Amino acid sequence: MINPFENESFFGIKSLDLFQFAVLNPQIAMLSYLKVGQKMASQPKKIEEAQQDLLNRLCELQKSFVKELCENDDDCVDMKYNSKNQKFEKDAFADNPMMIFSRKFHETVSQWMLDTLDKIDGMDPFLANSARFFMKQYIDLMSPDNFPFLNPTVLKETFEAGGENFKKGLELLLKDIKNGHINTNDREHFKIGRDIATTPGKVIFQNDLIELIQYSSSTPKVFAKPILFIPPWINKFYILDLKPESSFVKWLVDKGFAVFMISWVNPDKRYKDKGFEDYMSEGLIAALDKIYDATKAKAVHTVGYCVGGTLISSLLAYLAHPLCKRRPKIAIESATLLTTLLDFERAGDMAIFMAENYLEAIEAQMGEKGILDGSVLYNTFSALKAKDMIWRYFVNSYMLGKKPGPHEILYWNSDPTNLTKAMQTFLAQDLYRDNLLKTGTLKVFGVPINLKLVKTPLYMISMKKDHLVPWRATFDGMKLFDGAIRFVLGGSGHVAGAINHPSKNKYCYWTNEKRIDDAQKWFETAAEIAGSWWNDWFKWIKPMAGQSVDPFKIGDFIRDAPGIYVNNETPERLES
Repeated sequence: MINPFENESFFGIKSLDLFQFAVLNPQIAMLSYLKVGQKMASQPKKIEEAQQDLLNRLCELQKSFVKELCENDDDCVDMKYNSKNQKFEKDAFADNPMMIFSRKFHETVSQWMLDTLDKIDGMDPFLANSARFFMKQYIDLMSPDNFPFLNPTVLKETFEAGGENFKKGLELLLKDIKNGHINTNDREHFKIGRDIATTPGKVIFQNDLIELIQYSSSTPKVFAKPILFIPPWINKFYILDLKPESSFVKWLVDKGFAVFMISWVNPDKRYKDKGFEDYMSEGLIAALDKIYDATKAKAVHTVGYCVGGTLISSLLAYLAHPLCKRRPKIAIESATLLTTLLDFERAGDMAIFMAENYLEAIEAQMGEKGILDGSVLYNTFSALKAKDMIWRYFVNSYMLGKKPGPHEILYWNSDPTNLTKAMQTFLAQDLYRDNLLKTGTLKVFGVPINLKLVKTPLYMISMKKDHLVPWRATFDGMKLFDGAIRFVLGGSGHVAGAINHPSKNKYCYWTNEKRIDDAQKWFETAAEIAGSWWNDWFKWIKPMAGQSVDPFKIGDFIRDAPGIYVNNETPERLES
């Protein structure tokens, strides 16, 4: 199908770039609002109560505002800046009553909208979650801070700079539109292999889908059983190997482990038919075979991050099935599932993007390209934390004209990868929509995947504030296994909580020695421990790590780590 707007341009920017720059599909939001409106229309009493409730709240706000101006504090709504709930400049509104009022008006109406939505009877849970998500997006959008004449910081900068800030802001906006996403980081500050992903090693194996990195040992002896990292293929692997002071890989190498890493290719249209089975066979199993060839070790420990954990879990279930026909040369001693979804019933806000209309839009967008562009995924993930990942930079960049500063995690976050059409369909339909892993109806190489067959020791770590993989959903996934599992809950979010070097002594984690099936009861009886979960994980894995042996030598290799796939190069030999 021909796109009639494909060659249209605005300020020299193709409309295709503008579409790619869009964060959310407005059709899905409008559909949610329409269905909510239909529900409300059938409950006229609720509408009447909601209107009266809004009037009462606004009258109370007006009364409090007048009293504040008159310096009468009796029975007033607190008109002070709320630094806990909002991320505005701390003292920007202290001496400006109208600025304070605009924010209190926004806060009052926003809370009323959310409360009204919650009071509608008979709402489908998916519809309620979808509507609430899009309503929060609208609330964040309409924050007074996002409008120049309601943001004192922007007004002050405009007067002092003579409007130069908006000129710089427009230049940054046009550049970001061309790149397909809002820039949150100074990308010129970092270079892969120079500043991040610097742990020494070699690429010892390569096929069309992966490079396998073997890291150089830094200790005179190593544990006999190596560790293989399986990162998600929707991001680059180097989140596990950032700067040396925060690198999970370097920490393990310095602890005496022989460490291997899969680096996934960033697929182009030639990869459109590469799906879950290909990633298991050409990716995970191929890596395991090569580790055996390189080390002759009897067993290997695996660490799967996000969907990497879904992949290793599925492989373990496949290997445990009597019909399994394809076994790697090396045994899997243990599996660590790092922020991994297995039961997708309570998948959180990400499930909103699996609505049929949204999937149809994605399908059309992939079109003949055969891939979902990485910028679409980046914008989707940003929308889940819009206040921090969109509007904060919208104001700083486009209104204040300030380029973002350097931040290693944000650099990685803004370095997305494409997703093949086959893999996008699998993730969206088989996992998120149909939840085939939970029902045991997912098949790999013709074999049904039943996680209850897995007897390999498991360590499951989730993050308390994870907005992509809610910890209660990962807790539900734990119940799909029957074997030995240690479940740990870390502090912070999906990335910051996972990449938590012990030397920084940040956050905390929770453990519970009892097997409890209810997530809330588990948390209420869990022990809170200060520091990084890495320490707890090391205590768990060390008894299974094997004896101390001489380091495994790196023999023939292809190139130095971190390789070429991480820089978006693709092999020439892949057939078109």
